[in-house]
Amino acid sequence: MGAKLDFFADVVQTGTILGADADMGPDVVAAVLGDDFSENWNGRSYWRSYGLVEMAWYRRRRGLGLMGEHWAVQAHRLAYGVPLDRAIVARYGEFSGLQMFDELRDELARRGTGLVELGGPEFGHQQYWQPDAQVVLYVSVEDDPGTVQKIFSAFGDDHTITFKGDHRVVWQQMKEVCAMTEDQRRRWVEKKRPDDFRSWWRYCTRLTAARTALDEVGDRAAFVEFVFWMWTFGEQRDVCTSKEVAYQQAMFAARIDELHPELELPSHEVLAAACLSHVSELMTRDDKNLIYAAKLLDVSRR
Repeated sequence: MGAKLDFFADVVQTGTILGADADMGPDVVAAVLGDDFSENWNGRSYWRSYGLVEMAWYRRRRGLGLMGEHWAVQAHRLAYGVPLDRAIVARYGEFSGLQMFDELRDELARRGTGLVELGGPEFGHQQYWQPDAQVVLYVSVEDDPGTVQKIFSAFGDDHTITFKGDHRVVWQQMKEVCAMTEDQRRRWVEKKRPDDFRSWWRYCTRLTAARTALDEVGDRAAFVEFVFWMWTFGEQRDVCTSKEVAYQQAMFAARIDELHPELELPSHEVLAAACLSHVSELMTRDDKNLIYAAKLLDVSRR
């Protein structure tokens, strides 16, 4: 197997670049990838470019430090002869030119690592999801068709959601449900639930959590309570697992604590313990997500 194919297959299979990802701090990443990078700030976003690889973080408010945002392998740059990152050359050797997707897909299949096609092509690319590593591949369907253009981390994203409703309508509905009693909420759900209840409720919950943290809402404390109820209800209805709920609740609490510290939240210790109780010895991407969410809560509590 060539150096280029070996590198790309390792990235997709592990969800890391030489073991590093953006959930690690800049100093840790530098210890792996080296100090030969350019850097930039854009508001609260900070990123480093090593050439082929980019790492990005978000600076949390209230002095809570940096949190991982994403990493990207900008594979399209290989068409322009971009110098390879030194750490990559040290591990794999020199390589150049674009990577053909079918060759990479076959190598991943040989390793027992499958890809899930996400919908149809958009904006000149077909996307493929690797669920275990939680990365997305962008494959060109226009310029240089069939080549891998980018690999992007999307830790914690939910590509099992197929619901395609109007987010404005759903948000208005959720605002109305938030004001109901618990019994009224349950009756409303039973009345409105579509055939694909799992996808719909996961969509509703993620949308409500995001709007509660980031939008201007009238009674944010009520929405915080509602979001936690939505996850609990979803677990009761087998829409999501207890592991998923632990991770989502911890990440939500960390964001609310950062942006709205005046609001009362469930105990950080309890939420972090729920995350850590689901960590397995395998140290999968899900396990790493849980540990990272617990770490964010520990930092927020100080």
